[in-house]
Amino acid sequence: MPDKTAKPGSGDSGEQAGGSPGAGTFYIENLGCAKNQVDAEIMGARLEETGRVWTDDPSLAEVIIVNTCGFIEPAQQESIDTTLAMMAGYPRASVVLAGCLTQRFPDALAEGLPEAAGIFGNREPDKIAEFLDRLDGHPAGNPLVWLPPGGADLAEPRRRRLLSHPGSVFLKVAEGCDHRCTFCAIPDIRGPQRSRSAGSILDEFRQLRQQGLYEFNLVAQDLAAWRHQAEPGGIVALLRSLLGEPGSFWLRPLYLYPDMFPLEVVELTCKDSRLLPYFDLSFQHGSPEILRAMGRPGNPERYLSLIEDIRAINPDAALRSSFIVGYPGETDDHFRELLAFIEAAELEWVGVFPFSAQEGTPAGEETRGIVSPEEMLNRKKALEEVQERIVARRLDRFVGRSLPVLVEEQIQGTEILLGRSPLNAPEVDGLVVIHDGADCLPGSVVPVEITARSGVDLQARRQKG
Repeated sequence: MPDKTAKPGSGDSGEQAGGSPGAGTFYIENLGCAKNQVDAEIMGARLEETGRVWTDDPSLAEVIIVNTCGFIEPAQQESIDTTLAMMAGYPRASVVLAGCLTQRFPDALAEGLPEAAGIFGNREPDKIAEFLDRLDGHPAGNPLVWLPPGGADLAEPRRRRLLSHPGSVFLKVAEGCDHRCTFCAIPDIRGPQRSRSAGSILDEFRQLRQQGLYEFNLVAQDLAAWRHQAEPGGIVALLRSLLGEPGSFWLRPLYLYPDMFPLEVVELTCKDSRLLPYFDLSFQHGSPEILRAMGRPGNPERYLSLIEDIRAINPDAALRSSFIVGYPGETDDHFRELLAFIEAAELEWVGVFPFSAQEGTPAGEETRGIVSPEEMLNRKKALEEVQERIVARRLDRFVGRSLPVLVEEQIQGTEILLGRSPLNAPEVDGLVVIHDGADCLPGSVVPVEITARSGVDLQARRQKG
């Protein structure tokens, strides 16, 4: 459980900044991953359906919901710090904690944060309105704790307001995880894998398209494991159903375990350009011994073969993965194996994370072979330096080529636009910088010619004719 003593704003006078809270108003401070963002959007829509008003200004909110992250210790601490800052800055508001941290540590949070009005779990975000109703008349100093159990069938999400960039949305197709990696607490936080039906996903896809959205980022803990008991076929069948819809759009598959990844998905990208050849594959390490210790079924040779097969089918495929450095027992030799894997894989995008011990996991309870924080940071830096050279090579091949770009924003007072191509997932990858986009609106798709690379970003001008 993170430290409560870090109190941003704890020296405040207790006067609430801004205006006075309005009756029935709420504000959501969202933290964490894309899946948590979807939950925040669902909570917001449900509260609006009951007549409450969603405000962007926490000083005007009667209720502040902090949608927490509970995955790794720094994210947990950020959730606590954010909650304390909201309590200190807006003392007239009722502060409710929701999300992954509440699901994982409900009793500890209630005991450590008696100032909170309530602790709400993450299994059924659409029940947030019922929870707020339960808060009426509940005594202060004793947070109400409710963790709805969830079920095998996921509720039909209803979203009106989105927290993503213009034109883009995260579409969650499954919840939970059946994998038992030794370092990860997600199965305990989110529960077992439960897939939405293809019909439910298709209905939401159509509704979101009616809102003018163009890019649909499909997310789950493991997208490759999607399957519904009432319908034949797996992720390939789901993608075919979505691609059966008319019109222009992008489908971007995110969060795929490589051990279950069907190459038919890559083949589909060659047949229909609306399915983007972007694959976020969870490799985690490049040492066979460390992968076994992590409880991962794959091995580096199989992973490199998969990468080769993907690029043989679609040479324009963009690949991303995340890696952990400093896993307990990781020696210098193991780290050299990881570096060698990174060099051989030549992935477009890489995220590197120092190992974070998770309470209740086998790796979190390991006492042998602990890597110091200083050594973890050294290894992270070394790996990122190698990847910096790789991403330069991988992106340089697009200079002089044409790409479609989804515009996210215009730099104020300039003609410069920032956007993303099929190579760039939201939030985590580089951008495309368009230098002559005066009359283009955020959310529109613009054909451009790539003129140069600058670090992890591509420079571009609008395509003539």
